[in-house]
Formats: sequence, C-alpha cells, structure tokens
Amino acid sequence: MKTPRILERLPLASLALVVLSAGALAWTKSDDFVTGGGFIIPTASGAHANFGVKGGVDVNGGFFGHLNYVDHSDPQLHVKSTSITNYVVVNATTRQIEGTATANGVPVTFTVTVSDAGEPGTSDTFAITLSSGYSASGTLQGGNIQLHVD
Repeated sequence: MKTPRILERLPLASLALVVLSAGALAWTKSDDFVTGGGFIIPTASGAHANFGVKGGVDVNGGFFGHLNYVDHSDPQLHVKSTSITNYVVVNATTRQIEGTATANGVPVTFTVTVSDAGEPGTSDTFAITLSSGYSASGTLQGGNIQLHVD
C-alpha cells in the first residue's frame, strides 16, 4: 500500500496532527512556505545552474509557488513551472515541491527538494528531478533557502 503524502490539500486551522495510513505521525503547520534563489554546480563541467523557487500551502490548504531553473551546461536547460501540485513537509528544515513545468518548451513534471540549513545559506541544498529523466542537486554555492513557518 502506498503511503499518502504528509500534506495534500488539508484544511489546516493552525497546527494539525496528521496520521498516515501506515501508522506514522507527522506534524504539519498552516501557512508554511519556502523561498529560495541562488546557484549550484551540478556537473563536472563546472557549469552553474541558477534557480528561483517558492512553494507552500496556505491556511486553506491550497498549494502555491513557482520554479525557474536554468542549467548553463551545453545544451542549456530552462525549466519554468506552470503549476504547483503538491507540497511536502519532509522534516523541520526540508520541503519538497511538486508541479508541472516546461523544460525548453516541452511539458514535464518536476520535484524540487530544498533544505534550509541555517544562515547565511552556505549549507542549504537544492535538488531537482524531472519526468524527462534529468536530475541535479548540490549545496548552494551562492544564494539562500528560507523556510517561513507561522
């Protein structure tokens, strides 16, 4: 049996205890979102990959956000979100954002996982996986991931 996502369009008032079908417990909080921007160096070529990301769930349980990601390798890849379809509280510092996008104009789905490991962002991480098979990840070489929790 597939375990349900920790957070899927739940009407959250303030702080809710979610009981998963497998018996695991997870705390979720309303008005939880993450923002970030910067760059990683995901390939041996040393080419930068820049990103801007925002994702979250509002007090009514609706998902919101965006993703813009450019890998400057050859050939260059530009991913631009068209919708946010899920937001997962992985742990106290890590969030996962899922959605639909275009990659160089071709429709794809994406999963982005970001971690806010403290200020000023030198230990924060960014990872992206596309339905096309592309994936990249790394510790930020510049920029910051910022978790916002009420």
